[in-house]
Amino acid sequence: MITATTMEMSGGSKHANFVIHNGSKMISVSVDNSGGRMHSMARADIRLLFTDPLEGGVEDVTSDVFGGREADIVRGDVENMDRAMKWLRMARWGFNTL
Repeated sequence: MITATTMEMSGGSKHANFVIHNGSKMISVSVDNSGGRMHSMARADIRLLFTDPLEGGVEDVTSDVFGGREADIVRGDVENMDRAMKWLRMARWGFNTL
């Protein structure tokens, strides 16, 4: 399932977010126009999320899959989206097998 939200703020700033769901796994992609400085919404980042139905929370596993620190931004480019989609389709955890 794919869900989406959009927002338009003052000063020409636009933001959209879409989420691709596969069971308890989600890829969240945010795009914006850099606070109105760009003509199109071309700045994007990716977050990989795992929901825990028993605990009722959401865990951000982006840094586990892509490496780096938890707060690092993962750019929304073709290679990173490909890696995210492979993670989404994985039936087992083992992040280092991507």
